[in-house]
Amino acid sequence: MEPILQVKNISKVFPGVKALTDVSADFYAGEVHTLVGENGAGKSTLIKIISGVYTPTEGKVIMEGKEMDFTSPGQAIEAGIAVIHQELSIAKDLTVAENIYLGREPKKGKFLDRRKMNQDAQDILDFMKVKIKATQNAGELNTAQQQMVEIAKVISKNAKVVVMDEPTSSLSESEIDALFEQVNILKKKNVAIIYITHRMKELAQICERVTVLRDGCKVDTMMVADVTEKQIVNSMVGREMGDYYNKHEHTRGKEMLRVEGLTRKGVFQDISFAAYAGEIVGFSGLVGAGRTEVMEAIFGATHLDSGKIFLEGKEVTFKSPKEAIESNVGLVTEDRRRTGLLLKKKISENISLPSLPNHKNSINFVDTKWEKTVAEEYMKKLRIKAPNIDTILNTLSGGNQQKVILSKWLVAESNILILDEPTRGIDVNARSEFYTLMNEFVEAGGCIIMISSELPEILGVADRVIIMRGGRITGELERHEATEQSIMALASFTSDAE
Repeated sequence: MEPILQVKNISKVFPGVKALTDVSADFYAGEVHTLVGENGAGKSTLIKIISGVYTPTEGKVIMEGKEMDFTSPGQAIEAGIAVIHQELSIAKDLTVAENIYLGREPKKGKFLDRRKMNQDAQDILDFMKVKIKATQNAGELNTAQQQMVEIAKVISKNAKVVVMDEPTSSLSESEIDALFEQVNILKKKNVAIIYITHRMKELAQICERVTVLRDGCKVDTMMVADVTEKQIVNSMVGREMGDYYNKHEHTRGKEMLRVEGLTRKGVFQDISFAAYAGEIVGFSGLVGAGRTEVMEAIFGATHLDSGKIFLEGKEVTFKSPKEAIESNVGLVTEDRRRTGLLLKKKISENISLPSLPNHKNSINFVDTKWEKTVAEEYMKKLRIKAPNIDTILNTLSGGNQQKVILSKWLVAESNILILDEPTRGIDVNARSEFYTLMNEFVEAGGCIIMISSELPEILGVADRVIIMRGGRITGELERHEATEQSIMALASFTSDAE
């Protein structure tokens, strides 16, 4: 069988950077072909060349035996190549049908044929067996449903090649199963799927072949059935990784945080737990269980209807994040690009931000000498890969952006760090480095509360696991008690107390 899409000897050079060097790969109809590699390995650049965002410096893109010369994404779409981006491009003020046919609306004469558009969209949704109405507002949908609308767009375009960039990064396990059903539907329609993920376990679940990229070069293409997850990870990083969770035995110290009966009506109810110095407490549960909302309330970002918060035994009431920061509590938010970073600012400005009120010069301006010193210190200490502290944040890889967030809370002298999905969207090597930094923090007497939807991460990192479901705590497990089965049983079923 001939490949439907080929990239041959692709190289891409940006000023001062060679992003890709002589990369070749074949993609076949009815197959899921995964691209894996560390952040900065060249995956995104290759996808942007395939989809017409970039033109290659050297090499060819061949579609159905014909050499393509894409100069825009529109030309790639016309050729049958569609991309579902990690950041979903849903227009929330439009209906589902309007989103599916945006820019390609059916017309009757000069006017929009809304009836046909709604019916055609509903036919696609029914074919996909998803319970979404074509006429409902897209802003009412959750992330998983919006993902299904993106797939419906692809089906409506009769795409022959579909690129999925980290499609499961914000989905629960049940939502991932629903997504994989749609992937199988596309495979049966003879669509070639190029799949990008950092979740290694997904390869065996959904993929036939995997191509590994490292430092802009192709390392190998392998049949997933013929290799182990460990072999793939080692190919990605170029060495034996071993246990990249860097699992440590920690010594529990004094009580740092205790909450009693935290309630926010309609969101979470009667939340009580304690966290100690020298430990990592994992919060597990399905997406929508209320974990993020509890942590935002503790941090003062949202209000509580009732309940008490104690720091080192003393009751506190945070009316704003500013007050939490002043009490040495830090929050690494789930969406680092929207709420965790100033993407158009420098590394130095991001690292210093929470600490600025305590570091002013004699005329009440930012102490730039201090800012430069601490930025350089933490850039070196956390091994942030960037030319210098003046580098703009949105040019860094996801892993390095995450290190900048951690740096700013360390500079702010946080004793308690709340980490919400801290490794989402970063590669295995960057994860391993991040886990090492977490261990160093708690071994120095800090306390970490980590929300994660990835069970292997919870099991690999946490000293204790607290499980939530439907806005309530349904159980707590010590490290030796915690398994995927025991956690999912508590996350998935209503307890007697409920």
